[in-house]
Amino acid sequence: MKKILVGFLCTITMMFAAVPAFASETSKALISLNNTAMTLKSPAMQYTLKINGKNVDLGTLKIVEMKEQIMVPLRITAEALGFTVTWDGTKRTIHMDNGIMQTDLTLGEENYFAYSSKAIGMTAPQRLGVAPTIIKGSSYVPLDFFKILVTDPNCVSIKDSIISISTGSTKRDEIPNPLVNYSTLDEARKAIGFTFAVPTILPDGYQMKDIIVINNNLAEIFYLKGDSQIIYRTAKGNADISGDYNVYDKVKTVTVGNTEITVKGKSDSINLATWTKGGASFSLSFDEAVNEKALSTIIKSIK
Repeated sequence: MKKILVGFLCTITMMFAAVPAFASETSKALISLNNTAMTLKSPAMQYTLKINGKNVDLGTLKIVEMKEQIMVPLRITAEALGFTVTWDGTKRTIHMDNGIMQTDLTLGEENYFAYSSKAIGMTAPQRLGVAPTIIKGSSYVPLDFFKILVTDPNCVSIKDSIISISTGSTKRDEIPNPLVNYSTLDEARKAIGFTFAVPTILPDGYQMKDIIVINNNLAEIFYLKGDSQIIYRTAKGNADISGDYNVYDKVKTVTVGNTEITVKGKSDSINLATWTKGGASFSLSFDEAVNEKALSTIIKSIK
């Protein structure tokens, strides 16, 4: 599967000053833009950071507030949690991996997610109000991003001026995997909490291979034909849940029945389709592109 997680859904583009040439990545600091156009608000009392009960030395960096979000230095926080952080100055992307979970961030683009280092699939992308950004030369992210990355909504706590992030008492290799494989659709439906439908008509040669539930709220079905695959996703709510962050040459809207479908691809070929209907979200992604007629047939078969 050719799936490059370097961009994010529903991006918020930030306005920056002219960008100098990116320097080589150092071992301790992300080198990028010098300033952010967003307004910072200094907290009334300076926060300190603890990870698994130990104080983290922030050096000259400060924890700040931005658009009502608490923003923490990315590299220092992530490395204290056991993640390796890699900066790509050309693409302005950051990759983080602890051998169990990983993620990709792009400066100025807001969606946050995590995906397994050992399995197929990823958590549903989320928006936290502020994109990854540069403050005085260092990369910052919202504190709540680490709830997603650690896959524990209760891992962050704030008391007085102390911010604590805890991965609990489990060993590193015992961090729960948010991706659970099921052998039947009925098992997955029970786990996700609603009776989702799946396509009953697919292009010739494709067979259902894997049934995965992500974070107990998103179903992901893989259909394989040789080395090519179709990925079908569905979840409650109204959002782009595709997990496909490629930049496509062509984006347009087509109508199937009475539902508007956003399709992406090249020329008349479609590699990605997303839509919402009846309080649920859907996506179909194709390694081998399809045309509108084939896409319409697949979508109409989801009942």
